[in-house]
Amino acid sequence: MADLRNVAISSIRENPVALRGVDREAPEFHSLRDSIGKQGILNPISVREKTDGDGTIYFEICDGLHRYSGAKDAGLETIPVQVVSFDEAQTLEAQIVGNLCKVDTKPVEFTKALQRMFNMNPTLTLSEVAEKLSQSPAWVTQRLGLLKLHDEVQKLVDDSKISLPNAYSLSKLPKDEQLNFLDAAMSMPAAEFSPTVTARVKALRDAARQGRESTPPTFEPVPYARKLTELKDEYEKNATGPALIAKTGATTAEEGFRLGIAFALSLDPASVEAQKAKWESREKKRADEKAARELERAEKKAQEAAENAAKAREAAATAGK
Repeated sequence: MADLRNVAISSIRENPVALRGVDREAPEFHSLRDSIGKQGILNPISVREKTDGDGTIYFEICDGLHRYSGAKDAGLETIPVQVVSFDEAQTLEAQIVGNLCKVDTKPVEFTKALQRMFNMNPTLTLSEVAEKLSQSPAWVTQRLGLLKLHDEVQKLVDDSKISLPNAYSLSKLPKDEQLNFLDAAMSMPAAEFSPTVTARVKALRDAARQGRESTPPTFEPVPYARKLTELKDEYEKNATGPALIAKTGATTAEEGFRLGIAFALSLDPASVEAQKAKWESREKKRADEKAARELERAEKKAQEAAENAAKAREAAATAGK
C-alpha cells in the first residue's frame, strides 16, 4: 500500500536504470516545468525508500522522473510522493506500465526495458506480461522483435523515421539484409512494404533450403509521394517540369502527364538516380564493414596462432632444460 508524503526534493534520487531519459531542451519539458512552477506537482511521483551504505535514508524514483526533473528545475524544495514497497522487478514493471501509452516513449528503449523485465523474472510468460500491459501476446511478441533490428534501424525507429508496422516487418530479415530496405521502410506504407519484405524472406528461405547462396537484392526504385508543399511549389513555379521534359525527351501530352505522375511519386529520372546513389552508397558501406570484420577476424586468428606458437616454443624450451 502506498504511503503519501511530502518530502524534500534533495532526498530524492533518480533511478540508475530509467526507462526514458529527460530531454531538458524539449518544448514539452519546458511546458511541464513551467506548469509545475506555477501549480506544483498535482500527481505525486512514486518512490521507494532506500538506505546508503553509511545509513543515509533516501528515496529512489520508481515512476515520475520527468515530473521530478521539472520540479527540481522549477526550484521546488518539497514535492508530494507515494512511497511504495517495490523490489527491482516491480520497479521496472511500474516504469513499463506507466510509460506504455506516453507518446514520447521510444519504442526500442521501451522494448529493452521489457526484455529486462523477462530477464529479471525468467518464469514470466508472454501471456502474463501481456495481461500486465493490457495488450495481446502477439503485441508483446512484435515488440520483442524490435530487438532483432540492426542498431542503425533501431535508431531510426526511435526517431520516428520508420513506422512500427514497417519495423516489425524488417525484424523478420537478417540484420545485414535490413539495411537494404531502409529507403523502402521509411517511405512505403505498411500495406506495400510488408509484402516486399515477405517476398525477400521467402527468397532467403528457399535459397537456404536448396543449399545455395541467395541472390543479392538488386536496386529497385521505391515510389513514395512527395510532400504537398513540394507539389504546390512546382505547380506555381513550374521549375522542375521543363527540365524533366527536356531530359526525357517527352513530346506528347500523355508522356508529359506520365512524367508529372512520376515526379509526384518520386519516380522521375532525377529521383531514381538519387535513390540509386543512396542504395549504392549503403551497399559500399555494408561491403566495407564486412571486409573490415573479416580482416579483423583474420588478424585475430593470426595473433592467436602466433601466441600459441610462442607458448609452444617456450614450453619446449622449458622441457629441454
